[in-house]
Amino acid sequence: MKPTDVTAVSADVVAQVLDDPDVFFQHAMEAAPGWAARYGGPEGVMQLTTVLQDELARRTKVNAALRGSAFRFMRNHDARSLEYIAQQLGISRMSVTRAMQRAAGSEEMFPALEDPEAWMGEPPTGTA
Repeated sequence: MKPTDVTAVSADVVAQVLDDPDVFFQHAMEAAPGWAARYGGPEGVMQLTTVLQDELARRTKVNAALRGSAFRFMRNHDARSLEYIAQQLGISRMSVTRAMQRAAGSEEMFPALEDPEAWMGEPPTGTA
């Protein structure tokens, strides 16, 4: 479901929920009388949670690809061991290996990150 498919609330409410889902979740947790009216009632909540689920899945996929790219860079160009990477994150070496395997092909998503200069070069003037 795309944000434009939500019919129970305005595009502004959809954008607010996608921008800061914690406010939406907090309202649901508090469940003050009428809390769902702002979100289009049960139908709107159903639509918003579906759109939010899809957006979070998309972001998770992009995040995993970027993480895998960082792992690959550290292994291939920074000569970091699997043990080092795993220790930095508090995960197992096998988890690092799996993350790198799952992110295989992420160069399509982040082609510029294949260049070590992208990781290690000087940032452009005016950026932090």
